[in-house]
Amino acid sequence: MRSRDRSALPGGRGRTWRTATIASFVLSGLILAAAFYAPEEGATRAKRFDVPAAILQCEADAECELVDKIGCCSCKSGGARWAINRTQEDALRLFLKRTCRHRTVCVQLDSCPDDLAPACVAGRCVAQIAPREEPEPRAPSASAESLNHG
Repeated sequence: MRSRDRSALPGGRGRTWRTATIASFVLSGLILAAAFYAPEEGATRAKRFDVPAAILQCEADAECELVDKIGCCSCKSGGARWAINRTQEDALRLFLKRTCRHRTVCVQLDSCPDDLAPACVAGRCVAQIAPREEPEPRAPSASAESLNHG
């Protein structure tokens, strides 16, 4: 008569099934633990850095110009547009090259505002919202006058 208990067979097939079950529970537990693991607070955000003061230093508005890349990403890739001293473009490029070696991922998101103007405020170049030019009042056209009088 044949026994239906496979653990009694030579080769120990019953142990193989038990081992696979235990391994799957352990693996499931590890995956669950990884899902609940919270990484360090600093690792979840992009690191902030300060641009060297010489790059932003100015004495007059004419010394400042807008640049499309003040961080690791250009403003057409989710970064920012800002004003720097126009003589410091190469220094900014070298600074960003060193700082952004292990940069974050840039996205295709155009965040270049068109209404900024460079200005020197308290000895630093800044980007300010340019004042809107008020349209000059127009004189009434001849056709509008004919409608009013006729």
